Amino acid sequence: MVQEIDMGGCLTNLYMPQMGRAGEVGRKMSAKSMKTALKGTSIEEKDAKEIISGVQAMYDKIPGFIRPMLPSLPDILKRIPSSAGKYSLNEIIQLLDWAYDNGQLKR
Repeated sequence: MVQEIDMGGCLTNLYMPQMGRAGEVGRKMSAKSMKTALKGTSIEEKDAKEIISGVQAMYDKIPGFIRPMLPSLPDILKRIPSSAGKYSLNEIIQLLDWAYDNGQLKR
């Protein structure tokens, strides 16, 4: 299950039945099931496929023996405070880059 934070700070579920950990999307996921998963969101199917492929590519670069120790990307995103829902992804990335550069977050 993937969750997003709406503008009111509430978590909204985007159920994707063939998705366990990020990057473990069923290769045979039909267009119909993806459309069902995206229902109620503004994410277009083409964008969804690009996002999923990008996340998979990111996980593919991580050595296989390390992957089981990492939480899935949806698990990480679920732990971000709901106050982040007021900001764009780019604004959050900019903030986190600054935090790493200034020692506020450790790698």
